[in-house]
Formats: sequence, structure tokens, C-alpha cells
Amino acid sequence: MSESGKAAEFSETFMTLQARRNLDGYRLGRRRVIAIMIVIGLLDAVAIGYLLRDPGAVGVMHRLGLPFARVAPAETPAPAAPEEPADPEEPEPPAHAEPEPEPEAEPEPEAAPEPRDPAARELEFTHYVRWGDTFYTLARRYWDNEHLWPDLWSLNRERFPDPDFIAERDVVAIYPRLAPDGEFQPAELDRLFDAYLEAYRAYQRVGDELIAEARRTGRAWRRTLGRMKREKSKWLLYSALRFDEGYLDRYEAKIDSDDLAVVRNYIERFGIPSRR
Repeated sequence: MSESGKAAEFSETFMTLQARRNLDGYRLGRRRVIAIMIVIGLLDAVAIGYLLRDPGAVGVMHRLGLPFARVAPAETPAPAAPEEPADPEEPEPPAHAEPEPEPEAEPEPEAAPEPRDPAARELEFTHYVRWGDTFYTLARRYWDNEHLWPDLWSLNRERFPDPDFIAERDVVAIYPRLAPDGEFQPAELDRLFDAYLEAYRAYQRVGDELIAEARRTGRAWRRTLGRMKREKSKWLLYSALRFDEGYLDRYEAKIDSDDLAVVRNYIERFGIPSRR
């Protein structure tokens, strides 16, 4: 082969090797670019994930020169308006449930007791006095309260001027008692207090008569008995306080002032009599 032929063949071979070298360099560069892009994509993905957790890391990445992608902050959804509660439906009672009891009717107020007129009491029966009977014991027997005896005596006072003088075979009229239910109405209390005042005056009168007789006859025992009657009249006023503590104040004008002072002294010494 001539020199020119060899030269042409060498030139062709050199060009072929150069072309291959350039092609290999192109392929290598392309691969590097692809690898760099992949690395940058991964770094972006890491940065985005980091930013999603801590948006403040953007400044740090910027100072370090690291690639990052700005992510718009997620909009916080506005709170939904509260829904109006639907009217709760009353649950139907189970088939086996018992019906609810109807509310009990309120009790009607008790009617006020009918007023009783003490003056309208009618005779129930008569009692023939036996030995040992007194108005005190008869009131306890028939009325179950011996402290009502002045009323029983007052109903029979025309035959017994002295409340203590009651003999065998005398007849005592028995009437219905005051306050049969145990609760005194105002008219019944007035009647009872009037009876106490009548018995008080009867003891005073009998006592004065006995004392006057003792002066005429000189019988001392009559004077002693008369003083006992006067003293008994004061204790009778004191006994009436068991029914009303204001009794003396209301009847003050009808009671002797000296006797009133004695009864008030009884109150200071012994207190108010117990009620039955």
C-alpha cells in the first residue's frame, strides 16, 4: 500500500476513534447530568418534607446554600358554624313498660270548723249526787278535764250558791263540754273565763259572809273558813292561766287589785300552771 493510502486509512481510523471518544464523553456527561438532577430532586423532596414539619427551616437552608422549594402554608379551614340541635324526640316507652302514674291531686284545704255557741248547749242528762262528789270530780268524770269545773258549776249555780257545798241527793245538770275536740274556739274560751270569774266572785261573797257571821257570833271557825274561801278565789284565778297566759291582763278591770297582786306573785313563785 502506498504512503498516501496508509495516511488516508490512519486518518479515517483516528476520526473514528475521536468520534467514539466524543460519543462516550457525551454519554458520560449526560449520565452525570441525570445523576445530578436526581440528587437535586431528592434534596428538594427532603427539603419539602422538612418544611412541612418546620416552616422556619427555610431560612436555615437558604443560609447553607441548599436548594429548597417554597411551599405555601396550608390554609386553616374556618370553623364550621354550629348546627342547631334538633328537637329531641321523646322515646317511645317499651311495650312492657307500665304507664306513668297520674299526678296526685292536691288535697283541698280543710274547711274551718263550724262555730260552736256555748250558750246553745242543751241538757244531756242529770246526775244524782253521791257522797264525795264535787264539781271538780264530776268535770273529770263526764268531761275528762277537771279544770273545766267552773263551767259545770256555772250551769248549775242557781241551786249551788257555794261552789263547794254539794250534798247527797242533789241533782246536777250535765251539758256537753266546751271544746269537745280539745281545741277551744274564741267563744268557748270567753265562756270558760266568765265561769272562772263567776266562781271567783262566789268564793269572795261566801268568804265575806262567813267572816261577817264570825264577827256577829264570835265563832272563830267561821272566820277561818271565810278566809279559806277568799284564799281559794285567788288560786282559782291562778288556775285559769293554764288556758290563756294573758287572761289576767284582759280581765284586770274585773278583779280586785289586791287579789290581782297576789296572783301575780303566785306566777313569779310558781310559774304558769301546766296546760292539759
